[in-house]
Amino acid sequence: MGSIADKYCEHIILTNEDPYDEDPMEILKEMKEGIKRDTLPADRQAEIILNRRDAIKKAFTLAKEKDIVLITGKGTDPYIMEANGKKTPWSDTQVAKEELSSYIFKP
Repeated sequence: MGSIADKYCEHIILTNEDPYDEDPMEILKEMKEGIKRDTLPADRQAEIILNRRDAIKKAFTLAKEKDIVLITGKGTDPYIMEANGKKTPWSDTQVAKEELSSYIFKP
C-alpha cells in the first residue's frame, strides 16, 4: 500500500490502525521506510501522525477543491485493536463526518 501511495498520492499521512501488542510508532516508522520520497521537498514527504483523528483532520485541512482524500486501513472495523486486548470504539466514517462538518458553512 505504501508503494502505491508513493507513486500516486500527492501527500501521504501514515497513522495508527490496529497495532495490537506492537508499538504503533514503530509500525509507522517501518511503513515510512518503504516510501521513497527522500528527494522530494519536506511538504511532499510522507508524514506520521499517530492520532488517527488528527491525521484525518490534517488530510482534510490539506485538501483543495477537487482533491480526493482516501482514508485506508480501518474500513468498517468498529474498533482500534490495542495492547492487552483493549478495543477502542472507532468509526472512520463518523470521524470523517465530524471533521468535515467544521468545514461546511451552516446557515
